[in-house]
Amino acid sequence: MATTLLRAALTRYEVTVLAKPHARPLLSSSFPEIQFIEWDAPWTVFRGKYFFWRWHWTSLLRLIRRLRSEHFAVGISVRKDPRDHLLMWVPGIPQRVGIAHRLSRWILNRPVPAGIRPRHVVEDWRAISEALGLAMDHSPTLARSGALHCRLSPAANDKPVLCLHVGARIPVRRWPEVYFADLISRLRKEFDFYLLLIPDPDGYGRGLASQADEVVDCIPLDQLVFVLSTADLVLCNDSAPSHIAAACGRPVITLFGPTDPVRFGPWGDEHLVVQRNFCPYRPCFDYCKFKEPFCLTRLRPELIWAEVKQHAAKYLNAKVVNRTS
Repeated sequence: MATTLLRAALTRYEVTVLAKPHARPLLSSSFPEIQFIEWDAPWTVFRGKYFFWRWHWTSLLRLIRRLRSEHFAVGISVRKDPRDHLLMWVPGIPQRVGIAHRLSRWILNRPVPAGIRPRHVVEDWRAISEALGLAMDHSPTLARSGALHCRLSPAANDKPVLCLHVGARIPVRRWPEVYFADLISRLRKEFDFYLLLIPDPDGYGRGLASQADEVVDCIPLDQLVFVLSTADLVLCNDSAPSHIAAACGRPVITLFGPTDPVRFGPWGDEHLVVQRNFCPYRPCFDYCKFKEPFCLTRLRPELIWAEVKQHAAKYLNAKVVNRTS
C-alpha cells in the first residue's frame, strides 16, 4: 500500500525504506532505485511488544547511529505509533511526517489528522503525500517482473487460473480449511478453471492439494508477486497476498474476520470482501476473546456462496491474463 507514496516521493527525493526484511524482495523489482534498511522493530510483534527487556537494544542503537549518519531530510511513518515518531526524532531527522497521536504530536513537524471515521491505509498514505506537497494519483501497484523463472504448467494456459492462497500470518484470520474445500467443490461444479494452490509454509492448506491442479509450495516472496500476477482470480484470507494481488491488478475474493476491511481491505472496486458480523467484538484486530474466531468459523460456505459465485463468474468464465509474456 505504501507504493502509492513511494512513486510520488521518487519524483523529488532519494528514497530509503526502513522496514522488515520482506520489503526488499517485495518492492525491489518495482523500485530498483530505492535503498533498503532491513530492521524488525520489536514493537511490531503480535505478542510481547511491551516486554522491553527482550528488545535488542544494541541493534536499536546501531540503527539510530546509522539513521543519524545518513542525514535524511524527511522521515515519514504511516503508523499512528509514538515509537515510530521517536525513531524519526532521536536521530535528528529535521522533517517528521506521520499520523498524529496525542502522545507524540509534538514530535511531528507535520502531524496528519487521523480522521473522524476510519479510513483505508491507502488514504493515510495519500494524506501524508499531501502534507509533503506531493501529487499522488496512483493506486498501489507492483511490477510483474519478467526476470523471474517461475512459470506455471502449460496446462494453465488453456483455462482461467484461480489462485487459492490460504496463508495468514495471524491464525485467527484463517478461514477453516474444510470450508475452503467446500467452496472449491462448489466452484468446480459451476466453472472450468485451473486451480493453483499456495499453502502456508507451516502446512496450513496442504490438505487441499487433492483438489488443486498445481501446488506451489514454499515460494519466495519475489516469485509470489509474479505468480499472483498471472492469476485471473485470487481467493485468500485477509492477508498480505490480497494486497499483493490487488497491486498487480488482479481481482481478489478475500475472507475477513477480526479486522476491518474499511482500513485493510484490498484497494480497488474489482474485489469482493466477504464478511459477516457474527461477533459483537468485531473488529478486534486479531486479539480474539474466544477459543476460536467465531467471525470466521460461523462464516460457512453456504452463507456466502451466492456472492462468491456471482463475483467469480466475472473472471472464471473466460481466461483474462496473458501468461506467456
